[in-house]
Amino acid sequence: MQFAGSIGFMSVGFGYEIGQIYQPALFIGYVGPYWGGSLNRVVTVSMKNTFRFTRQPVCNYFMPYGGLSINWGNTNNTFKTLPDYYPDKYYFQNMVHFAPFIGGEVKFKLKGTYFKGMGVYAELSAFDAYLLEAIRTKYVKPHMALSLAVGVTLYLK
Repeated sequence: MQFAGSIGFMSVGFGYEIGQIYQPALFIGYVGPYWGGSLNRVVTVSMKNTFRFTRQPVCNYFMPYGGLSINWGNTNNTFKTLPDYYPDKYYFQNMVHFAPFIGGEVKFKLKGTYFKGMGVYAELSAFDAYLLEAIRTKYVKPHMALSLAVGVTLYLK
């Protein structure tokens, strides 16, 4: 479960550990009216691709990582291709975004439950379009392109 971080106000997902390095996860996020400055409902589907920087946790608990999310947003004002009434290259499509992220998780082992562990994580991400605007314009400052997420992961046995 994740709060904020370019996937939605709140999102839930499931994933799988492949080896000790790669962790793909599929998330569904939601932003309701009046949350995050939007008057619309937004449903987001995100494929998070997480790559751990180490095979073993640092200091037995902390796992640093980075990755790339592929986000698909659906609302009444998202579009995959520009509508005809916009000039060429006037807007960047806003339905699918790539969002690189970097973060870390503190993971604890659990005994006597259905779960082998629990992790609490934080990560910093940015949408591709926001990064591009931060690079090519003075209007969007680099810090304005960043988004912070916090979340909880439960690891099944």
